[in-house]
Amino acid sequence: MNKYIESINFLISKKTQNIPHGQDNLFQHSVNVYNKLRLWKCNEDICFAGLFNSIYNIEKDKDVIRNIIGTKSENLIKSNDKIISLADKLVKTYIEIIDGYFDNQDILQNYIYFRDHVPWKFIGSGYNKFKWRNFKYELNFKNKIEKYLKKHTQKILKNLHMFDFLKLERVYASANSYGTVHQSHRDYALDSKGGITVMYYLNNNWNLNYAGETVFYNNEEIVKSIIPKPGRVIIFDGSIEHCARDMRRDVNDLRMVLTFKYNININ
Repeated sequence: MNKYIESINFLISKKTQNIPHGQDNLFQHSVNVYNKLRLWKCNEDICFAGLFNSIYNIEKDKDVIRNIIGTKSENLIKSNDKIISLADKLVKTYIEIIDGYFDNQDILQNYIYFRDHVPWKFIGSGYNKFKWRNFKYELNFKNKIEKYLKKHTQKILKNLHMFDFLKLERVYASANSYGTVHQSHRDYALDSKGGITVMYYLNNNWNLNYAGETVFYNNEEIVKSIIPKPGRVIIFDGSIEHCARDMRRDVNDLRMVLTFKYNININ
């Protein structure tokens, strides 16, 4: 019998379609992990290990699993393979928040640098049909602050066991004042290999009443809304639809964020 069909039949026999798992049931989650690994062109052993990655919650006999997917795949499950763990995260609504990463001096330093010293360029003005209207700055990493932020981004991704499977695509800062246009968007298309976005909130002061949240959507419903708290870092699956909300009219400052975009890069 075809290994995939045998694996699917086994999962169904264990009634995994009736077991809740995150936003889905265990069956759908397992198939989604398998499909994600296939999209990344991982080898068969990794893909089947991903399909059965959560199986030991319901099946304790390792010999049964080994007979279906093979010894190499079963060993990958036991070793908690990092590629499989990444796929497991990204088939869920993966959004992670890190607070307290920078001290007050670092927060102020970053704020002053981006507010006062970078050559902002306003986009979307005049008759430009480009829908977004905000300030942009593409980092070149010649300044020590930019180098420092790149180094810390790499450290964050290494701590999350993601860095080895990512390739830096683009780094830019963006800033908005009241009344600029914010379109909901995805950093990576749903049918692409996808990627990870790391975003820093650069303001040194932010009041809850200022608004300006980053809002994440699923099926046109809000699933998470994040306040741009000073020093806060968020890491998320770039294929999740999201948008920056407008801030209050009387806020006398720019809402500034720094964004690192990483492509999935698995050889």
